[in-house]
Amino acid sequence: EVLVAAETRPDWEPVMKTAGAIVTDHGGRTCHAAIVARELGVPAVVGGGNATAALKTGDTVTVSCAGGEQGAVYAGVLPFEVSRVDVTGLAMPKTAIMVNLGNPDLAFRTAMMPNEGVGLARMEFIINEHIGVHPMALMHPERISAAERARIADLAAADASPREFFIRTLAEGVGTIAAAFYPKPVIVRLSDFKTNEYAALIGGAPFEPREANPMLGFRGAARYAHPAYAEGFALECAALRRVRGEMGLGNLLVMVPFCRRVAEAETVLAEMARHGLTRGEDGLEIYVMCEIPNNVIQVDAFARVFDGFSIGSNDLTQLTLGVDRDSDVVAFDFDERDPGMLEMLRLAVTGARRNHRKVGICGEAPANYPEIARFLAGIGIDSISVNPSSLLRTIAIVHEAETMSALEGNSHG
Repeated sequence: EVLVAAETRPDWEPVMKTAGAIVTDHGGRTCHAAIVARELGVPAVVGGGNATAALKTGDTVTVSCAGGEQGAVYAGVLPFEVSRVDVTGLAMPKTAIMVNLGNPDLAFRTAMMPNEGVGLARMEFIINEHIGVHPMALMHPERISAAERARIADLAAADASPREFFIRTLAEGVGTIAAAFYPKPVIVRLSDFKTNEYAALIGGAPFEPREANPMLGFRGAARYAHPAYAEGFALECAALRRVRGEMGLGNLLVMVPFCRRVAEAETVLAEMARHGLTRGEDGLEIYVMCEIPNNVIQVDAFARVFDGFSIGSNDLTQLTLGVDRDSDVVAFDFDERDPGMLEMLRLAVTGARRNHRKVGICGEAPANYPEIARFLAGIGIDSISVNPSSLLRTIAIVHEAETMSALEGNSHG
């Protein structure tokens, strides 16, 4: 069935997983619906404007994303062809091509494709799909309603405690992804819900402030040591410690999202160490998302406290160009190919390399625009991580770019 909605939110992801296609009224290329649909390999047409008015339950339609950047919704059932690609003997580029993944159910199937590991494992899908509860509600049941306590008791009935339910379920989800790709690196990003998304979880509303602009509010690294979420963060750390320790999956790396300042980074790393995740101990590497202009401007300082960087092109573009990435009104101004953005990418990559730190990118920009993939390969980025549906195309683009660069180098020589 085709899911038609004004827009989607993280708590919709279990439903989105069952959809044959997704169509929304609002959103751009980097909205929630677009990001999740790419990861799931589901066709999506976003920002259609009047989809909910034009389409009715029971209508038969064909959703196509085969025509490039502009998707289409056609009346009736259209004929289609399936192209199959034999990846045996596929030439891999020097630049590591990794995958973005959040759904453990897709892990083993995706791991069969040519890849160099997981460049971004999103924790949010597991929390939404398999847990569904705000972690602070588990720690403070007295602050939520009796009905919510009953729902949590049902979910955690098989576990020793609600706390154990959260830790076990998150560890199993993350561990499945790490096991599927072992021994290749799997970089798991700590939770990066916005406050309105956290509030939608069971028992979430009492623990979250109402913000006018959650995208720039209480999210990412700012939450982890804050009294309003520190106990919830301890559960995340316990789950990751279980994956690396009890499950023996040392290929798991941890990544801190939306880290605004170096002092904030140091606070978070100290909090992680307090919960048994110490950088350098048992080979643990901790990366940071490079998605705020300050991460690029102070790349030398951030490199002193982290082992690597992963460029989040979606947030970095919106904060560099001042464009709301979820607005369909100014979507035309959201362009990773802008000269200012290319300069930010160049500064981030060269800055990381200058400090002997690994640097990759985990946005869809290289998959959407081959010229960005060529640009990044040319300046020496270590890895490019894309959704599974973009994997083969990105491998071909980057391999071609590296081959052309080598030929040009030889001809100049």
